[in-house]
Amino acid sequence: MPPPIHFTRDQVIQAAFDIVEKQGMGVLSARNVAKRLKSSTAPVYSYFNSIDTLKQEVLKQAKEQLVGYIKKPYADRIFLNICTGIALFARDHRELYHALFLEKNEFEDIVERFLTTLQNVLRNDHRFTTMPVKDRNTMLNKMWIFTHGLATLICVGLIEDDSQAYIANILDEVGTAVIGVSLAASWTRNEQS
Repeated sequence: MPPPIHFTRDQVIQAAFDIVEKQGMGVLSARNVAKRLKSSTAPVYSYFNSIDTLKQEVLKQAKEQLVGYIKKPYADRIFLNICTGIALFARDHRELYHALFLEKNEFEDIVERFLTTLQNVLRNDHRFTTMPVKDRNTMLNKMWIFTHGLATLICVGLIEDDSQAYIANILDEVGTAVIGVSLAASWTRNEQS
């Protein structure tokens, strides 16, 4: 009788991650992970009480991969880098983007991290120092809505040109417009006060 095959917790998570990345969260099961490992379901349940616990680990790894995309330097502005990174992640990892942003409410911490980072950037940008915090946050929410919408359209295959150049260009154009309108509205409100 051959010796039993032992798998580490990380190997089980990686097998689950590979399944989700290729086929989506809907097919993640202990049986499918075991099949990928060429094993019984015992290694899965030896590390995880339930498939939901394993799903959380997969989502955690997907979030880490998304953060890697967000941190890459696509342009000379952090705002544009973050937005471009999100859209490119949606292009390159459709199933992971879908699992993070389109299935359950798993993305709140990602959006919060995204907005907090941008709030800090805007606080130090001379163009926005006189803009009230409420106006800055409204502007950031508008950019998040556009970025998420674009990334979702890319994810589901409704954008023909999903090249990095196109994505960065459209985000830059819309970002410039949103920032311009937001600054003008804020100045107008300040003058009227």
